[in-house]
Amino acid sequence: MGNRKAIAMYIRLSDEDGNVDGCAKTESNSITAQRNLIESYIRSREEFKGCPVMEYVDDGWSGTNFQRPQFKMMMEDARQGSFSIIIVKDFSRFGRDHLEVGNFLERILPVLQIRFISVNDSFDSMECRGMTGGMSVALKNILNSMYSRDLSVKVRTAMDTRAARGEYVSSFAAYGYCKNPEDKHQLVPDPEAAEIVRLIFTMAAEGKTKSEITRYLNENHVTTPIEHIRKNGVNKTAYHEKGIKLWTTTSIGDMLKNEVYLGKTIWNKTSRPHVGARRKIKNDRSEWQIVEGTHEPLVSQELFDRANEKAFTHIPKKIVKSRKPSPLLFCPYCDRYMSFGGGRHLNYRCSQASKTGIKECAESKINRELLENLILTCTKEMANLLSADMERRKKQWSESQRLADEAETLQNEKARLSARKFTIYDDYRSGNSSREKYLHDLEQIRVRLAEIETLIPGLEQQIKEADKKMEGVNETENNLADIVALQSFDKEILSKVIERVYVYGADRVEIIWKTDDIFFSDEMPEKRKVINPAEMPLMNETPAGA
Repeated sequence: MGNRKAIAMYIRLSDEDGNVDGCAKTESNSITAQRNLIESYIRSREEFKGCPVMEYVDDGWSGTNFQRPQFKMMMEDARQGSFSIIIVKDFSRFGRDHLEVGNFLERILPVLQIRFISVNDSFDSMECRGMTGGMSVALKNILNSMYSRDLSVKVRTAMDTRAARGEYVSSFAAYGYCKNPEDKHQLVPDPEAAEIVRLIFTMAAEGKTKSEITRYLNENHVTTPIEHIRKNGVNKTAYHEKGIKLWTTTSIGDMLKNEVYLGKTIWNKTSRPHVGARRKIKNDRSEWQIVEGTHEPLVSQELFDRANEKAFTHIPKKIVKSRKPSPLLFCPYCDRYMSFGGGRHLNYRCSQASKTGIKECAESKINRELLENLILTCTKEMANLLSADMERRKKQWSESQRLADEAETLQNEKARLSARKFTIYDDYRSGNSSREKYLHDLEQIRVRLAEIETLIPGLEQQIKEADKKMEGVNETENNLADIVALQSFDKEILSKVIERVYVYGADRVEIIWKTDDIFFSDEMPEKRKVINPAEMPLMNETPAGA
């Protein structure tokens, strides 16, 4: 159970929260300044004394984008009941889209029973009632939204001006370069990475395919671009990042087409349809801003052209539907998807075995029919075990009515005791009771009321948790019934209880069960299942109806 008295401190700083000329971010909006302000506010309130504080920081994220990593984590923790209060410096730190901010303040947070405090706006959702407060909040959010759009246009204009002068304005330097310590808008070669860039272009110009180049780099353990930039102290994150870093044909292809290696600064290759949008759209080359001779080239125009001529045939590949990667099956050695392919009988095999340079990837393959029957059989066994335990857990969770009756009894007793305080006082004033008896009875009432005040919140929390669990019972029962009734391999249905399947080879398969569901956590017999297909006699049989 989460700590409902905990406080969530949310801090955000956008790359645009600074001067449009690219200078340092405003000090009043800095991460440290926001943290100090909120911590000072918490210390000044007696009601927050002793409350644990959880910090969520999104550094470099726009306020119009509500898909910020830490913001999403905070809202997920809020749904889990990890805290009951969110404190921000001002509304603009929470978000600059007035419609989304209003949706959170008026709908989402009240439903989650989260108190919201904006320090500089003197706003506390627990104290704000009526139209005046709501109109004030709405007006501030609209102004924040307008400010964000205006600021975005100004920043974009300033960056366009710099790019037109040949200054490098992207956040990170292209692999093979680093930013000049004396002028961050100029690129200088990174000696170590520059040699790898030249090697890639040379191999491509000699006729090596992108797959062959990828395999060579991985076999020789050449540091990937993301690893290299982090090694140099730059904190860069990547979406859908893999645990095992490998070169890919996509990264090689992008590098070979990048004209930055010819000494050109290119800007406006992509744009966003509106302020705050995450999706980027590619602009036509005629819209690009290209300035030549802005930094030292790493390859000659001749080498660049020859490498691109060899690497890109411009013949569109036919995508075979049966080769679409499975969302369930993974190679344990490189953590990439398994795919179909091979011989008379379709096999699952590591989709990147020819490129990773990891010899074990070639062993990550298994007969398709054998693997699908194995997964289907094991998953149905697990579903049967969970279904058998369903009734007991449903009975346990259906006790919310008994808990509600108990809570109501305590509330009634609390009302009676509160009324009795006046009765014994009247008896004392009228002379029907001594002062000693009055004080004795009053103390007993106070002790019992204190006990009730302690018991009721606990019961209410138990009721809430029981009701929440019962809400998912029907859906879970249907999911288990669908799995038990399966007669053939269905990835969509199986993914309801399977996180992923690792295929080490024909003699070892590991199934990782999902454990984030109320029915698939406490009572799960095992979090993962390791099987040797050769030791499963039923694997030589095909399930009925398959």
